Amino acid sequence: MNIKSKVLLLNICVALIFSCKSVNKPYNYKRFPDNYSEIQRDYESYYYLNACHRGETIASIGAGNGIKEIQISCFIEGITWYLQEIDSSRLYQFEEVLTYHENLIGSSINADFNLVLGTENSTGLPHGIFDRVLMLNVFHEIESREGIMREIHQLLNEDGVLIIMERIGKTVGEVHGDCNYPKLMEPNFLQEMNDYGYTLKRKKLGEEISNLMFYTFESIAS
Repeated sequence: MNIKSKVLLLNICVALIFSCKSVNKPYNYKRFPDNYSEIQRDYESYYYLNACHRGETIASIGAGNGIKEIQISCFIEGITWYLQEIDSSRLYQFEEVLTYHENLIGSSINADFNLVLGTENSTGLPHGIFDRVLMLNVFHEIESREGIMREIHQLLNEDGVLIIMERIGKTVGEVHGDCNYPKLMEPNFLQEMNDYGYTLKRKKLGEEISNLMFYTFESIAS
């Protein structure tokens, strides 16, 4: 089944048909898999903790070129994705990244991808439709978080949840090696989320060596 993909950029909907046949790795990403087993390893090690389900409508904020969401869709079919990013150049890489993975696994990926260009102050995502909103290794990079975090309440449907993946600091002053932003300290992070109107539903350790954590939040905002 071919993927129906739509691009929502600057509030203009444009249908895209992906026809690139290159099997070269897309540029500007350091961890592209070389084979299916590497995709499976990452999914079974980390990304299954997002608890995505077939048929869900899911937004991923700060999705970049969509590699993580594409890889999840190799194992969970029928997801309707909204991949949100404020850097349009990352979204433009999506077609190449998708084609690379389809060529790697030898079949089309059964998902519906919508690409959404947001801003630093607004996600640009539709309200009230999402079963889950993902923020995978992006929360710490948002410098002015309150507006975005309060907007997410409006994005979730009645039973929707927010999933945040972060490498949590073990000692004060730790920074991320790739971006040099400070790592979150869990007590401060959880208090900040409570201040934004979220309650922690569960947390799971994804990787001990880097203290990679997956947090599931429910909205308690009125």
